Amino acid sequence: MPPNHNPQTLADPKRFRTIQDLTQMRPDCGASIDDSLIIDNEFMLIIDLTHIGNLLSSYNSLSAAYVRIHGVIVASIARHSSFPVLWRDPFLLLPLSDHFKDDLTVYMELGQVVARISCPAGSLLLLPDREDLPTPLSKTIDEALIKETGARIKLPNGTYRVFYEQFDEVPEGSKKERYQNIAVQRQALK
Repeated sequence: MPPNHNPQTLADPKRFRTIQDLTQMRPDCGASIDDSLIIDNEFMLIIDLTHIGNLLSSYNSLSAAYVRIHGVIVASIARHSSFPVLWRDPFLLLPLSDHFKDDLTVYMELGQVVARISCPAGSLLLLPDREDLPTPLSKTIDEALIKETGARIKLPNGTYRVFYEQFDEVPEGSKKERYQNIAVQRQALK
């Protein structure tokens, strides 16, 4: 468990780090270089890339272009067993840190479990669920939802930014990536 045993919110913005730019690592990946998405239909999709990687490999495909425009791809660590996705305005939290292997109780008391998901690919797509999803992408997302490597989550409309919530307390010899969550924060209206 992280040092803050009694958190007041699901995520701590002081620990937020920007997500990686996948286009730096692989320019042909079709990933978004943005860390924000707009929810205007009250639903967000979170999909493991196992299902949609082939759709994104063709840089000029309609699905790849759609993901680049509307979605955010974030690298994580592979999780074959499912984990909860938690919501408490303004945060959506994917508690992936190894700190949480044994006990999510404190965080589950702070937020509502809105889905369960697994992430065997180690990367996730966050995408607004919109009526204009290209048919191949929509069918692939439906398959992921059935296999529970994807989730459709009802959220308030608005602009959301995606961050890593990086814990500083990493055991010696461990990779820091194993001690971070994915936090999605609804931005305040201006």
